[in-house]
Amino acid sequence: MLRKDTHFEIQHLIEPKLLKVVTVDELIEQGISICAGDVSFDDLILWLPDAELQRNPRLLSLPVGGFLTPEQLSGNAEVGKLQLHSPKDPDVVRPGDVIAITPGSPIVRVLYRRGSDSNLLFMTDRCNSLCLMCSQPPKDIDDRWHIEENLRLIDLMDPGEENLGISGGEPTLYRDGLLEILAKCKTVLRQKSIHVLSNGRLFKDPSWTESLAHIQHPQLSWGIPLYADNARDHDHVVQAPGAFSETLQGLYNLARANQIIEIRVVLNRLTTPRLPELAHYIFRNLPFVRHIALMGIESTGLARKHYEELWIDPLDYQESLSQAIYFLHNRGLPVSIYNLPLCLVPAHLSRFARQSISDWKNLFIDTCQQCAAAHQCSGFFKSHTARWQSRGIKKLSTEAFNAYARSAQ
Repeated sequence: MLRKDTHFEIQHLIEPKLLKVVTVDELIEQGISICAGDVSFDDLILWLPDAELQRNPRLLSLPVGGFLTPEQLSGNAEVGKLQLHSPKDPDVVRPGDVIAITPGSPIVRVLYRRGSDSNLLFMTDRCNSLCLMCSQPPKDIDDRWHIEENLRLIDLMDPGEENLGISGGEPTLYRDGLLEILAKCKTVLRQKSIHVLSNGRLFKDPSWTESLAHIQHPQLSWGIPLYADNARDHDHVVQAPGAFSETLQGLYNLARANQIIEIRVVLNRLTTPRLPELAHYIFRNLPFVRHIALMGIESTGLARKHYEELWIDPLDYQESLSQAIYFLHNRGLPVSIYNLPLCLVPAHLSRFARQSISDWKNLFIDTCQQCAAAHQCSGFFKSHTARWQSRGIKKLSTEAFNAYARSAQ
């Protein structure tokens, strides 16, 4: 698990900044073209290891926005120039990252990490649902500042191929901002695929269809939750009367706009008993869906408050999980298992299991350390505790893992 923030000593910072971390070689060879969008040299912060600076102290005269060093710069070199030094955890910030810093705070946040498929544009803490297992409980605040931060962040990212997520809260609550971000992603990040997590409810407004069709992003997809084959159960899980109907209207409108749609189902005591029925419902009523993700629960946020209502050992829903997966798979609908350790997945289902947990919140417990499947396993969320641990957690021997590998072929 690699953190997304750490403390630095920060000098000569007078306003909030987003900065791209670059090496000397990158600066010389690529200049500002290392970034995908419209930037200046002031948007770059130079990564200067001690050895490189000792070889050539004149590097401090380069026209960049600041310097990132292991230790404080000595002497009077570049007095007044932004300096970040003495990180609490030197592994958090690396070349290629985009970082955010604020006057008066020692915290350096990593908003973009080069080469990671876990990068995310966070839209808002607001939401129009209150899901029982929400990992990030919503806040009723005006946080439109995220829109401008994301638009700037897009400019500073690498231009290459990566997956990029957009999430909240509920991103569609800031409709104009989201559409502006999607349009900019299409223009500036042409090689990146974009996956937006949304509850889909606001897409009941058919004008979304025109807006999305106008943008025509070729690699845009939507992850929409559907927790039951009926309104009563779905609306209870999301704690929003009428949500089931609104979500279905939204799904049909997204389909009319030729959008790529993934259905997401969080596996818990409320959703797993009728998982086969939900699979039937998706096949018969949502044939345009491109992928179905069946996801282990993240034991944080509101899930902790509703533990008794939500917790079920994954060993106890394997039959309904198997029925749902094979029903969908045998009818040509792509389906995956997310967020479940391999030791909790029957060997015959291992080909559907994915390493799905974002790198910055991925955890492997002590039991995992000698497991033969560790490098292919999703592991746990960093919020994992013994209270949420299955009785089936165990180390897989090489022989047992080979059986999983054979089943996955």
